[in-house]
Amino acid sequence: MCFSNYNHICSKFLKINNMKKHVLVKALFFSMLCSAQVGVSTGSVGMIKSNGLNSRNEMGELNDRMIVVEDFMNYHKHHISVPVYDKVQLSMDYSNSIFGNNEFLLQVGLATQERKERKAGENNVNATIVLDRSGSMSSENKLNTAKKAIKKFVEGLSDEDYFSLVCFDDEAQVYIPATVVGKNRTNIYSTIENITDGGSTNLNDGMMLGYNETEKHNTKGYNSRLIILTDGMTNSGETDQEKILLNSKNYNDKGIEISTVGVGNSLDFDLLKKLAENGRGSNHFVGSNEEDIQKVFVSELQSLLFQVGKNPEVTIELPEGMEIKEFYGYNPIFIASNKVKVNIENLNAGTTQIFLMKVKSNTTNEKIKATLKYQNNGVQETNILTQYSSQNPSTNSELSKNYQIAYMATQLKVAAQEYQKNNMGNYNTTIREILNYIDAQGNTKDTDINRLYSIFSKLKPVASSSYSLIN
Repeated sequence: MCFSNYNHICSKFLKINNMKKHVLVKALFFSMLCSAQVGVSTGSVGMIKSNGLNSRNEMGELNDRMIVVEDFMNYHKHHISVPVYDKVQLSMDYSNSIFGNNEFLLQVGLATQERKERKAGENNVNATIVLDRSGSMSSENKLNTAKKAIKKFVEGLSDEDYFSLVCFDDEAQVYIPATVVGKNRTNIYSTIENITDGGSTNLNDGMMLGYNETEKHNTKGYNSRLIILTDGMTNSGETDQEKILLNSKNYNDKGIEISTVGVGNSLDFDLLKKLAENGRGSNHFVGSNEEDIQKVFVSELQSLLFQVGKNPEVTIELPEGMEIKEFYGYNPIFIASNKVKVNIENLNAGTTQIFLMKVKSNTTNEKIKATLKYQNNGVQETNILTQYSSQNPSTNSELSKNYQIAYMATQLKVAAQEYQKNNMGNYNTTIREILNYIDAQGNTKDTDINRLYSIFSKLKPVASSSYSLIN
């Protein structure tokens, strides 16, 4: 999969004339693409990899909602069927060898068609970056990190794409009005480089001014998106989260998406995640890890250039006599104990994602149905109907690994809940149990398993007598 995307991405997104520089950038992109999936939210993974449980919101608190299970589940590309002729394909796999007691693991997979050549006039981009330049962004080199990432994003835009830049501290200001990139590319780079840090953080005003610029070219044939990059410490202007979310949704309803990029270890992850969810965009985190810095902006660019469908929802329906005992990650809407619906972020080309659940079966009626609906020149629908068999041990060799990642991420969330409540005994027990579980599986050499294992290994047992939530 990495090899198939490599030449296309490098040739289309990196128009660099200097051959030596071109080779270096290609090498960077190749290593990045082979280590992490592009086109889906990974904010929780990046933040926890960088900060561990030292990630705080603006109130100085750890929040278990900062750990998003599906971000961990979908960080890597999955071994599921990828469509050749259709834009989207569903798959269904199951394993009877993980649980026992008439319980089995069900996996519904969703894959989108690989990226194709971008034709002239196709998937034009109308993007606005809203950059936090408040005083808090000056610490830990966050502002410089953000500026480098934005310039990398602009490198991938074509001359015909629209770009605008808004910066904010306690006030918001348009640095680059919505304009065709074309001859303005050099001036755009110069403007980005000259941004300096300022005062407090008025995210709402920055966001609203950014939406105003995006709306100027929110027309047919253009994928319009606002991308906010901030440390999320909203302390000036409108600070009521519900009002900020409502202000954003008014523009989302006009077809403008929003993605969020968090920087640093004190961001308001809840607000950024909710903004992205409401706008059906992606939520990212940019720490000190160079891989994540590059990945997030290539991901955003590719999702704009190669969008498959908007407002997707997946419905999974089991026959009478089957019951969903546990659904891993996401925000599932249970229509019944055997039927669930999940609203997910907009579909981008070349991505895979999975939906995992533990199912209890007390029936011989074993037909399971999954349906995907999304918007692309009208409402599109894709269905898959699978005959489950209790006699078949497993239909996909990757199921065990996917379950382990989902289980570990879920337990990480449990550990965070105990950590937040200052229940250090329960926290320590959870950490030890999950480390023992991973060791017992014997597959820590697997890159995707090791990603979580390394996180748990750094979460040292804490003595309750010396523990302080804000340290």
